[in-house]
Amino acid sequence: MKGMLLGGLAAFIFVFIYEFLVHGFLMKGMYEATMSVWRPQEESNMAVMVLSHFLFAMAVAFFYPIVGPDKNCKKAIPFGFGLGLVMAMPQIATYSYLPIPFSISLMWAASCFVKALGTAFIVGKISSRFGGC
Repeated sequence: MKGMLLGGLAAFIFVFIYEFLVHGFLMKGMYEATMSVWRPQEESNMAVMVLSHFLFAMAVAFFYPIVGPDKNCKKAIPFGFGLGLVMAMPQIATYSYLPIPFSISLMWAASCFVKALGTAFIVGKISSRFGGC
């Protein structure tokens, strides 16, 4: 349990910083070029975004041990890879119903994939140090 909680908290910190860098800097120009599609900045709700990051990190920390015993953390990369694929697929589909360039959908897909991979790796490493995995 301790490994799961610490892994989830560490993963949350990673996810928060990663999402901030991806969406706040890397994709900022893309969002500005399509400003008419997005909610105005004053209507955005950062608390909901932080909550979603936290719940994602804790969900990965909860589900990772279910893949089975993994004292050497060898299942983190395959688990993160599979999770990344599952998370990336719907991001590509956003192009079909949002008036955005395909490049935004592809960036979302790639960033979701990397986020899932990184989160699983962090959770796996921390869980394994506490006898988890």
